[in-house]
Amino acid sequence: MATAKITKKDMQQDEFIEGVFDFGEWLEVHWKRVAIGTGAAVALVLAFVAWNAMRERSSQEANRLLAAGIEAFSPEAGADGQTPAPRYAEALTLFEQAATSGGSQPIGDVAQLFRARSLMALSRGAEAIPVLERLVSGPDKGLDAEAKVMLAEASEATGDPERAAKLLEELTSPNKGAVYPQDAALMLLGRLRERQGKAEEAKRAYADLIARYPQSPFAADAKQRIGG
Repeated sequence: MATAKITKKDMQQDEFIEGVFDFGEWLEVHWKRVAIGTGAAVALVLAFVAWNAMRERSSQEANRLLAAGIEAFSPEAGADGQTPAPRYAEALTLFEQAATSGGSQPIGDVAQLFRARSLMALSRGAEAIPVLERLVSGPDKGLDAEAKVMLAEASEATGDPERAAKLLEELTSPNKGAVYPQDAALMLLGRLRERQGKAEEAKRAYADLIARYPQSPFAADAKQRIGG
């Protein structure tokens, strides 16, 4: 995926603004900003899942709305180097419109995922939960995994950390063909247990991460957290 910085002038020239550029191609260029904007610990997975899901041609209007929503959710820095504040309420409206426009197409589900993220950013996690529950039970395994991580986050935010832990544990179970990086899921589980004050369970998650994925980029952090 390309990582070059995209200027506002480039943004204005993007084909999605002209209604031609497929969202998957746009995301391939802008994945880094999207990943930062989503706020998830391994949000790059979201960018990849969305990009992969959009390889087939989808609704042009849904593409445009989804791209505009991401721009509102995670604005790019201006010429002065300053990044405008996110416009979560605007992004939510755009994602809702994109979801409606996309319907049952993959882009509709991707828009729903970003809709849930916007609701969470607006401290409306309870409203995000049913959206995510529908995605978790959907046919797309990539979106299922990312939705499960977000559902865990929303569950914790709304006072149900045990449900959050169970969801993360499902993602950490050795499973051939697993979509979500299990080392990342173990790190998320360990941090959740730390926040719950369950030090021993947190250590077990970190130890499991180190044992199973010694070369993981999360391994060093896990070692520090267990004092190793």
